[in-house]
Amino acid sequence: MTRMSISIKNLKDIVDMLGTVVTEAKFKIGISGVSVNAVDPAHVAMVSLEVPKTVFSEYDVPADEEISVDLEKIRSVIKLASSADTVIITKDKDKLKFEIGTIIKSISLIDNDQITNPRVPQIASDDYVVLTKADFEKGLRAAEDVSDAIRLTLDKNNFYAKSTSDADESEMILPKDMVKELVCNEPIKSSYPLEYLLKLVKSISSNEDIKISFKSDYPLTIEFNLGSGNENARIKGRFLLAPRMES
Repeated sequence: MTRMSISIKNLKDIVDMLGTVVTEAKFKIGISGVSVNAVDPAHVAMVSLEVPKTVFSEYDVPADEEISVDLEKIRSVIKLASSADTVIITKDKDKLKFEIGTIIKSISLIDNDQITNPRVPQIASDDYVVLTKADFEKGLRAAEDVSDAIRLTLDKNNFYAKSTSDADESEMILPKDMVKELVCNEPIKSSYPLEYLLKLVKSISSNEDIKISFKSDYPLTIEFNLGSGNENARIKGRFLLAPRMES
């Protein structure tokens, strides 16, 4: 029987991140850990998470399998716990059982055939910037009452996030010495829907670094970590976002 134990904080981080694009998700449970890919109904944004077995305090998985769940039902379990709690999760036939202290709650699994497992596209760019989530969020929040899109620009010296409308404009400028890392072979720019980016950054801790890579008029990739602990015991995440083509 599959049996796992994970902190409520890590479980909440996983559910909140997936919730930026979907309400239901299919998890692949394997010997070395858990993975999940989720794409929003409009096929604009995708979240991909890798949860190594080192994230779990207990991980007993006898064989590879897939389970599909309603994320809102897991949220109802999370609300019963404090942030310092640990939850034991076991799979019993078509149900998932959660044990938190004196509370035991089971939820029904969804038929795996009802949820597609999207393929993660191989999107590579040699141009990227590494900065804190908090700095990126400031630029997004400055733009949210200006437009529903934001244009990201990268050159060898600066990273820009700009939004304009007929009446208003906002721009964030981060020079190279104010970010963790910046690599750019030639100037690039591309616009993206702001709503998805705001949802993403709200689900990442403020002290986290994120890596943003893109090309001109090309999908955006944001790489990030979730949870706490050493590098080998952290949840690895990727967020992909289609560009907003400018007229």
